[in-house]
Amino acid sequence: MDISIRGIQSPRMPLENALEYLSSLKVGDNEILVFPEKFITTRVNEDSLNKILESIKIKNTIILGSISYNERSLYNRSFLLHNGEIAGWQDKINLYRAESSKYTPGNTIKIFDIEGLRIGILVCYDLDFPDYPRYLFRNHCDIIFNPSLIRSDFHREWHLYVETRSLENRIPIISVNSISDDFQGDSIIVYPRSEEGGVRTNTVTSKSEDIVSSFNTSYYSDAREQRLNEENLMSGKVVFSEAKNIKQEHNNY
Repeated sequence: MDISIRGIQSPRMPLENALEYLSSLKVGDNEILVFPEKFITTRVNEDSLNKILESIKIKNTIILGSISYNERSLYNRSFLLHNGEIAGWQDKINLYRAESSKYTPGNTIKIFDIEGLRIGILVCYDLDFPDYPRYLFRNHCDIIFNPSLIRSDFHREWHLYVETRSLENRIPIISVNSISDDFQGDSIIVYPRSEEGGVRTNTVTSKSEDIVSSFNTSYYSDAREQRLNEENLMSGKVVFSEAKNIKQEHNNY
């Protein structure tokens, strides 16, 4: 399946500004749009979420970054929109530092099927934990979106995580950051590329402009299936053993 991705490195803004910003979006008809984590700084409830949906005139598939959503508890929630409606959402699971005092963690990793495209969403810090992208890989996910909010002095480590998760799971990953002062964009798209003798990664980054890429997801499916078959081949055959405390014996002479 041919897909086009546009990561929108929007500045952080309150709800009223976001409504105006979203209403003015002009993009290609078939582009999948991805926003940063918590790019809307206002806490959102059902009423204000409806205002957001009404403000978006385009019918693209949109990963609406993540927002602070009040639903009895406060969640760091990424909404997936398709044809102007909510197709689902993914809550952030591993809350980063002070987030744990504000938000309720999610407890489910979801896969969304949008017209045959299997989508996974991992919000920012969740990508750091290898079991989550591994679950998506094992369940034949085509692509992972990673709305993020990364301080500029940690961009190197962030990019390493994205590249590593893409390579080890043979899956494209799109991670989108805000261009606001403390964060400064630098969004990244990584996708694996098979060649004779192995697999490499192609990496696209953008400091301040929208980050755009197009590719065919079927190109990676063979590499993913090969990696999955290799993993399954040894499933149940490998024993994980704790190190034993071996006392050194001293010979008496």
